[in-house]
Amino acid sequence: MSEAVNQAVAKTGFKKFGREKPLPGAYTLDFTAVRDVPVKENGLPSTFGAVYVKLSAAKIEADRGIFGRNKYITDKGEVVIECDWPIAATMRKLVDMTSKGIDPFRVTWMYFDHDWSRDADESYSFFAMCGNEIIDESSHFNAEEPLVLKKYKDEDPIWHTRPLLDAAWEQYWYRKFYTDTLTGQPMVLRPDEPILYYFERPERRDTLRELELGTLVKLYGMIWVAVPLLAAIAFPNLRLYFGILAAFCFLGVLLKAWAANKSS
Repeated sequence: MSEAVNQAVAKTGFKKFGREKPLPGAYTLDFTAVRDVPVKENGLPSTFGAVYVKLSAAKIEADRGIFGRNKYITDKGEVVIECDWPIAATMRKLVDMTSKGIDPFRVTWMYFDHDWSRDADESYSFFAMCGNEIIDESSHFNAEEPLVLKKYKDEDPIWHTRPLLDAAWEQYWYRKFYTDTLTGQPMVLRPDEPILYYFERPERRDTLRELELGTLVKLYGMIWVAVPLLAAIAFPNLRLYFGILAAFCFLGVLLKAWAANKSS
Protein backbone atom coordinates (compact mmCIF):
# COMPACT_ATOMS: atom_id res chain seq x y z
CA MET A 1 0.00 0.00 0.00
CA SER A 2 1.42 3.40 -0.99
CA GLU A 3 2.13 6.22 1.46
CA ALA A 4 -0.77 8.25 -0.01
CA VAL A 5 -3.15 5.35 0.60
CA ASN A 6 -1.81 4.91 4.14
CA GLN A 7 -2.51 8.58 4.86
CA ALA A 8 -6.02 8.31 3.40
CA VAL A 9 -6.77 5.27 5.56
CA ALA A 10 -5.41 6.98 8.64
CA LYS A 11 -7.56 10.05 8.00
CA THR A 12 -10.86 8.40 7.04
CA GLY A 13 -10.53 5.02 8.70
CA PHE A 14 -10.95 3.09 5.45
CA LYS A 15 -9.36 2.57 2.07
CA LYS A 16 -11.20 4.34 -0.78
CA PHE A 17 -11.73 3.50 -4.42
CA GLY A 18 -9.59 6.55 -5.11
CA ARG A 19 -8.74 8.17 -8.44
CA GLU A 20 -7.14 5.19 -10.15
CA LYS A 21 -9.45 3.43 -12.60
CA PRO A 22 -10.11 -0.23 -11.83
CA LEU A 23 -8.81 -2.91 -14.16
CA PRO A 24 -11.34 -4.72 -16.34
CA GLY A 25 -12.55 -8.08 -15.11
CA ALA A 26 -14.46 -9.68 -12.26
CA TYR A 27 -14.63 -8.34 -8.69
CA THR A 28 -16.09 -9.78 -5.51
CA LEU A 29 -17.19 -8.20 -2.25
CA ASP A 30 -14.44 -7.53 0.30
CA PHE A 31 -15.63 -6.31 3.71
CA THR A 32 -12.10 -5.63 5.00
CA ALA A 33 -12.11 -1.91 4.21
CA VAL A 34 -15.45 -1.14 5.80
CA ARG A 35 -16.38 -3.78 8.39
CA ASP A 36 -15.01 -1.94 11.45
CA VAL A 37 -15.72 1.63 10.31
CA PRO A 38 -17.56 3.42 13.16
CA VAL A 39 -21.13 4.61 12.59
CA LYS A 40 -24.01 5.54 14.86
CA GLU A 41 -27.12 3.38 15.04
CA ASN A 42 -30.11 5.13 16.59
CA GLY A 43 -27.69 7.53 18.28
CA LEU A 44 -25.47 4.80 19.75
CA PRO A 45 -21.93 3.84 18.63
CA SER A 46 -21.74 0.87 16.30
CA THR A 47 -19.86 -0.35 13.24
CA PHE A 48 -20.67 -0.72 9.56
CA GLY A 49 -20.47 -4.50 9.80
CA ALA A 50 -22.77 -4.77 12.82
CA VAL A 51 -25.42 -2.52 11.27
CA TYR A 52 -25.24 -4.33 7.94
CA VAL A 53 -25.74 -7.72 9.63
CA LYS A 54 -28.75 -6.35 11.50
CA LEU A 55 -30.34 -4.87 8.36
CA SER A 56 -29.62 -7.94 6.23
CA ALA A 57 -31.48 -10.11 8.75
CA ALA A 58 -34.51 -7.80 8.85
CA LYS A 59 -37.32 -7.20 6.38
CA ILE A 60 -36.96 -3.64 5.13
CA GLU A 61 -40.29 -1.97 4.45
CA ALA A 62 -38.98 1.51 3.51
CA ASP A 63 -35.80 3.53 3.61
CA ARG A 64 -34.90 7.21 3.46
CA GLY A 65 -31.56 8.99 3.27
CA ILE A 66 -31.02 12.65 4.16
CA PHE A 67 -27.62 14.29 4.53
CA GLY A 68 -25.76 11.35 6.02
CA ARG A 69 -28.73 10.15 8.12
CA ASN A 70 -30.29 7.00 6.72
CA LYS A 71 -33.56 5.75 8.14
CA TYR A 72 -34.54 2.16 7.44
CA ILE A 73 -38.02 1.07 8.48
CA THR A 74 -37.93 -2.66 9.16
CA ASP A 75 -40.24 -5.30 10.59
CA LYS A 76 -38.22 -4.98 13.81
CA GLY A 77 -38.45 -1.20 14.09
CA GLU A 78 -36.63 1.85 12.77
CA VAL A 79 -32.89 1.86 12.24
CA VAL A 80 -31.34 5.31 11.85
CA ILE A 81 -27.69 5.38 10.76
CA GLU A 82 -25.46 8.44 11.11
CA CYS A 83 -22.25 8.39 9.07
CA ASP A 84 -20.46 10.16 6.24
CA TRP A 85 -22.18 9.99 2.86
CA PRO A 86 -19.65 7.61 1.21
CA ILE A 87 -20.29 5.05 3.97
CA ALA A 88 -24.05 5.57 3.66
CA ALA A 89 -23.91 5.12 -0.13
CA THR A 90 -22.08 1.80 0.16
CA MET A 91 -24.45 0.60 2.88
CA ARG A 92 -27.44 1.44 0.69
CA LYS A 93 -26.10 -0.58 -2.26
CA LEU A 94 -25.56 -3.68 -0.17
CA VAL A 95 -28.81 -3.37 1.80
CA ASP A 96 -30.78 -2.88 -1.44
CA MET A 97 -29.44 -6.24 -2.65
CA THR A 98 -30.24 -8.09 0.56
CA SER A 99 -33.75 -6.61 0.60
CA LYS A 100 -34.26 -8.24 -2.82
CA GLY A 101 -33.09 -11.61 -1.54
CA ILE A 102 -29.61 -11.33 -3.09
CA ASP A 103 -26.52 -12.13 -1.03
CA PRO A 104 -23.85 -9.53 -2.01
CA PHE A 105 -21.13 -12.03 -1.13
CA ARG A 106 -22.36 -14.21 -4.02
CA VAL A 107 -22.43 -11.32 -6.51
CA THR A 108 -19.76 -10.70 -9.14
CA TRP A 109 -19.15 -7.14 -10.30
CA MET A 110 -17.62 -6.45 -13.74
CA TYR A 111 -16.02 -3.04 -14.30
CA PHE A 112 -16.94 -1.31 -17.57
CA ASP A 113 -16.82 2.50 -17.36
CA HIS A 114 -15.49 5.61 -15.61
CA ASP A 115 -17.10 9.05 -15.36
CA TRP A 116 -16.43 12.40 -13.70
CA SER A 117 -18.41 15.54 -12.91
CA ARG A 118 -17.78 19.29 -13.08
CA ASP A 119 -17.19 19.17 -9.31
CA ALA A 120 -14.23 16.80 -9.81
CA ASP A 121 -16.18 13.80 -8.50
CA GLU A 122 -15.28 10.48 -10.07
CA SER A 123 -17.42 7.39 -10.40
CA TYR A 124 -16.76 3.82 -11.50
CA SER A 125 -19.46 1.71 -13.13
CA PHE A 126 -19.85 -2.05 -12.81
CA PHE A 127 -22.53 -4.45 -13.94
CA ALA A 128 -23.42 -7.05 -11.33
CA MET A 129 -24.16 -10.72 -11.84
CA CYS A 130 -25.60 -13.43 -9.63
CA GLY A 131 -26.98 -16.85 -10.48
CA ASN A 132 -25.87 -16.67 -14.13
CA GLU A 133 -27.81 -13.48 -14.85
CA ILE A 134 -27.13 -9.75 -14.82
CA ILE A 135 -29.02 -8.38 -11.82
CA ASP A 136 -27.83 -4.76 -12.09
CA GLU A 137 -26.71 -3.23 -15.39
CA SER A 138 -25.03 -0.22 -13.79
CA SER A 139 -23.82 -0.18 -10.19
CA HIS A 140 -21.85 3.00 -9.40
CA PHE A 141 -19.11 3.47 -6.82
CA ASN A 142 -17.78 6.95 -6.07
CA ALA A 143 -14.05 7.54 -5.68
CA GLU A 144 -14.70 8.54 -2.04
CA GLU A 145 -16.52 5.33 -1.14
CA PRO A 146 -14.75 2.55 0.74
CA LEU A 147 -13.01 0.01 -1.47
CA VAL A 148 -15.37 -2.92 -0.91
CA LEU A 149 -14.54 -4.75 -4.15
CA LYS A 150 -11.45 -6.81 -4.85
CA LYS A 151 -10.24 -8.29 -8.14
CA TYR A 152 -11.16 -11.93 -8.40
CA LYS A 153 -8.30 -14.35 -8.85
CA ASP A 154 -7.97 -18.02 -8.08
CA GLU A 155 -4.63 -17.95 -6.28
CA ASP A 156 -4.06 -21.70 -6.31
CA PRO A 157 -6.12 -23.40 -9.03
CA ILE A 158 -6.21 -27.19 -8.81
CA TRP A 159 -6.96 -27.75 -12.48
CA HIS A 160 -4.80 -26.41 -15.30
CA THR A 161 -7.75 -25.13 -17.35
CA ARG A 162 -9.41 -23.18 -14.51
CA PRO A 163 -7.66 -19.83 -15.25
CA LEU A 164 -8.43 -20.30 -18.94
CA LEU A 165 -12.11 -20.93 -18.22
CA ASP A 166 -12.21 -17.89 -15.91
CA ALA A 167 -10.79 -15.71 -18.71
CA ALA A 168 -13.32 -17.09 -21.20
CA TRP A 169 -16.11 -16.58 -18.67
CA GLU A 170 -15.22 -12.88 -18.31
CA GLN A 171 -15.18 -12.39 -22.09
CA TYR A 172 -18.55 -14.13 -22.41
CA TRP A 173 -20.26 -11.81 -19.89
CA TYR A 174 -18.71 -8.65 -21.30
CA ARG A 175 -19.99 -9.55 -24.77
CA LYS A 176 -23.41 -10.39 -23.38
CA PHE A 177 -23.47 -7.03 -21.56
CA TYR A 178 -22.64 -5.04 -24.73
CA THR A 179 -25.14 -6.93 -26.89
CA ASP A 180 -28.09 -7.71 -24.59
CA THR A 181 -28.48 -4.83 -22.11
CA LEU A 182 -29.88 -1.31 -22.45
CA THR A 183 -26.79 0.02 -20.67
CA GLY A 184 -24.20 -1.86 -22.71
CA GLN A 185 -25.67 -1.28 -26.17
CA PRO A 186 -25.37 2.55 -26.01
CA MET A 187 -21.73 2.12 -24.93
CA VAL A 188 -21.07 0.61 -28.36
CA LEU A 189 -22.79 3.55 -30.10
CA ARG A 190 -21.40 6.45 -28.07
CA PRO A 191 -19.65 9.03 -30.32
CA ASP A 192 -16.64 9.30 -27.99
CA GLU A 193 -15.99 5.56 -28.49
CA PRO A 194 -15.19 4.51 -24.90
CA ILE A 195 -13.11 1.40 -24.29
CA LEU A 196 -15.07 -1.80 -24.85
CA TYR A 197 -13.61 -4.75 -23.01
CA TYR A 198 -13.34 -8.03 -24.93
CA PHE A 199 -15.70 -6.64 -27.57
CA GLU A 200 -14.91 -5.42 -31.05
CA ARG A 201 -16.77 -2.28 -32.09
CA PRO A 202 -18.45 -2.69 -35.52
CA GLU A 203 -16.83 -0.59 -38.22
CA ARG A 204 -18.92 2.39 -39.28
CA ARG A 205 -19.55 2.70 -43.01
CA ASP A 206 -18.73 6.06 -44.59
CA THR A 207 -21.95 6.30 -46.60
CA LEU A 208 -21.14 9.66 -48.21
CA ARG A 209 -17.71 8.47 -49.38
CA GLU A 210 -19.21 5.26 -50.76
CA LEU A 211 -21.85 7.28 -52.64
CA GLU A 212 -19.22 9.59 -54.14
CA LEU A 213 -17.08 6.65 -55.19
CA GLY A 214 -20.05 4.86 -56.74
CA THR A 215 -21.00 7.97 -58.70
CA LEU A 216 -17.45 8.36 -60.04
CA VAL A 217 -17.39 4.72 -61.14
CA LYS A 218 -20.67 5.16 -63.01
CA LEU A 219 -19.48 8.35 -64.69
CA TYR A 220 -16.26 6.64 -65.70
CA GLY A 221 -18.27 3.78 -67.19
CA MET A 222 -20.52 6.14 -69.13
CA ILE A 223 -17.43 7.82 -70.59
CA TRP A 224 -16.37 4.45 -71.99
CA VAL A 225 -19.83 4.15 -73.55
CA ALA A 226 -19.67 7.65 -75.02
CA VAL A 227 -16.22 7.23 -76.62
CA PRO A 228 -17.25 4.41 -79.02
CA LEU A 229 -20.43 6.27 -79.92
CA LEU A 230 -18.47 9.39 -80.81
CA ALA A 231 -16.02 7.25 -82.77
CA ALA A 232 -18.94 5.70 -84.68
CA ILE A 233 -20.09 9.21 -85.69
CA ALA A 234 -16.58 10.21 -86.72
CA PHE A 235 -15.94 7.02 -88.73
CA PRO A 236 -19.17 5.94 -90.43
CA ASN A 237 -17.49 2.97 -92.12
CA LEU A 238 -16.71 1.46 -88.68
CA ARG A 239 -20.05 2.35 -87.15
CA LEU A 240 -21.08 -1.30 -86.63
CA TYR A 241 -17.93 -2.23 -84.71
CA PHE A 242 -17.98 0.88 -82.53
CA GLY A 243 -21.69 0.31 -81.84
CA ILE A 244 -21.00 -3.24 -80.63
CA LEU A 245 -18.16 -1.95 -78.41
CA ALA A 246 -20.45 0.74 -76.95
CA ALA A 247 -23.11 -1.90 -76.22
CA PHE A 248 -20.57 -4.07 -74.35
CA CYS A 249 -19.39 -1.06 -72.31
CA PHE A 250 -22.98 -0.14 -71.45
CA LEU A 251 -23.67 -3.73 -70.37
CA GLY A 252 -20.61 -3.53 -68.09
CA VAL A 253 -21.96 -0.36 -66.46
CA LEU A 254 -25.31 -2.04 -65.83
CA LEU A 255 -23.66 -5.12 -64.27
CA LYS A 256 -21.54 -2.96 -61.93
CA ALA A 257 -24.60 -0.94 -60.85
CA TRP A 258 -26.53 -4.15 -60.15
CA ALA A 259 -23.66 -5.58 -58.09
CA ALA A 260 -23.36 -2.35 -56.07
CA ASN A 261 -27.07 -2.29 -55.29
CA LYS A 262 -27.00 -5.96 -54.27
CA SER A 263 -24.05 -5.49 -51.90
CA SER A 264 -25.64 -2.47 -50.21
